[in-house]
Amino acid sequence: MTSQSDPPSNKKSTFPWSIVYFIGAVIYTAFAGWLFSESSPLAWVCIISAPLGFYFAWGAWKQEKQNKGGA
Repeated sequence: MTSQSDPPSNKKSTFPWSIVYFIGAVIYTAFAGWLFSESSPLAWVCIISAPLGFYFAWGAWKQEKQNKGGA
């Protein structure tokens, strides 16, 4: 909890979220392939979720690139 006298924190995260999202999307894609080979309906959940991970990785990469360019 912050009080009125505390200055706002302008520190930006330097954690590479794009890498985390990309690795998660790769894992979902591989898991979907394995589940498809097992004829599992859960494979559809993974194959639909994987592109979301790639999309968020791309967005995080763009944000990190913009932050590095502007700093």
